[in-house]
Amino acid sequence: MNKAQVKLELNELITIDNAVYHVAEHPALPGVPYIQRGARGFVIQLKSPGPERYALKYFKLKYRVPDLVSIGKALRQYADLPGLRAAYRTVFTTQTHPELIRRYPALEYGVLMPWLPGTTWFDVITRRVPLSALESLQLAQTAARVLAALEARGLAHCDIAGANVMVDRANQRVELVDIEEMYGATLPRPVEFPAGQDGYQHKRSAIKGQWSAVGDRFGAAVLIAELLGWHNARIRENSADEHYFAASEVQQPDSPRFLLMRDLLRADYAPEIADTFEAAWRSADLADCPPLAIWQSVLNRLNMPAQAGTQLAPSSNVAPGVADVVSGRRSLMSSLPAPAAPASIVPVPIDSSPVSASANPATPPLIAPTTAMRLCPQCGAQNTLNAEFCQHCHYYLRGDRRPGRPAAVANLPAINANPANSVGSPAPRTAINPAPMGAAAPNIVAARRMVGPGQSGQVVQAPEPSNADGRGIIIALVIGFVIAVIILIFVIPH
Repeated sequence: MNKAQVKLELNELITIDNAVYHVAEHPALPGVPYIQRGARGFVIQLKSPGPERYALKYFKLKYRVPDLVSIGKALRQYADLPGLRAAYRTVFTTQTHPELIRRYPALEYGVLMPWLPGTTWFDVITRRVPLSALESLQLAQTAARVLAALEARGLAHCDIAGANVMVDRANQRVELVDIEEMYGATLPRPVEFPAGQDGYQHKRSAIKGQWSAVGDRFGAAVLIAELLGWHNARIRENSADEHYFAASEVQQPDSPRFLLMRDLLRADYAPEIADTFEAAWRSADLADCPPLAIWQSVLNRLNMPAQAGTQLAPSSNVAPGVADVVSGRRSLMSSLPAPAAPASIVPVPIDSSPVSASANPATPPLIAPTTAMRLCPQCGAQNTLNAEFCQHCHYYLRGDRRPGRPAAVANLPAINANPANSVGSPAPRTAINPAPMGAAAPNIVAARRMVGPGQSGQVVQAPEPSNADGRGIIIALVIGFVIAVIILIFVIPH
């Protein structure tokens, strides 16, 4: 029996509290069970005899602790709060579910909870899914209402980030996941204090963590700003990889992305929105960030212009059937296929033209720090539109052809990897075509995320020492020994 993981096959039956469930199929991978990996455990989608679907979650060994029982009981009292449907849960122990844990030992302290509809905000960002102006505002208002309700009761999620926030665009709902480490007066201390995630982490959180009543303030400010700004094409195309802000530029006062976002919030919404976000961005501590009730108040005073309409923006980058993903970042399987898309995303040039109140609310022009620039996805530094490499971190900025070497290493001597070529004639380079995107390459998300746990990937091994070298050393030692013996016998007088 495996205590580290639960191995379930597609359509395998599992009985919990006299109800029979079976393992659901992945909506985009026929024949594959729907399993997702989280930061501290794994989630398996189960189908009940009725229309409902459930999430069966088991934890990694490090986080599989008895406190999960008391955490589950404490969370259930908050399950009726908006955004906390995941608090409706049943926790498995050897006392309450002995047969289940005997069959699946890894389910000890695991939970059964409702499967939440929608997709993670992380998936929206990584897929560059466009939102309408109305969607952006409504989702931001919902997120502010959910998080302000928690803070008003002395609660905090403590790890607000794109992967932990589910957005249901059809119903304009926001739900929180990975809630086992929430802060509250009746909630146990976690095994590890959450410190925030890249793109949402306050500078003080990395030092002392953020398990406190104000632990959501900074992450929520960034999340709400992302939700408000995502209807704008310039925000989407100049976003970092998995979140709008690169980790290295968070709370940098001169960050181009920060200035871009601040100006958009002021132009598209209200100066109070921009000021609230800037106060959080420049805060010295989490307690200095504006309370979440302020975010709820300033957002509720906004009225969306009539021309924004109520039509949902098309989800052109999301594959059909992928509406219920717990976290695309952590999928155990290959990436989900998407409709055909351009081979590369070209950042929309940002100019310094003034913002017009009559512009199309879906893609309004934006005041930018400088003219004709693009932002580096890696560090957020400004670069000219024709730059190949970031002037700050040397990140390659173009996707249309194979990159050469940046100027910083241009003067290094060339290394001839082909021994058949002379030293003065380096081996000719073979042109590398850019990888196709969309339907042409359904198994590509990002190079560093193509291989999941237990799967094999490309491994570059160091060359083993040659046996010939070892034999040469032995022969040299033997010859040296023979010569020494000859000298001792015939040369040195006795």
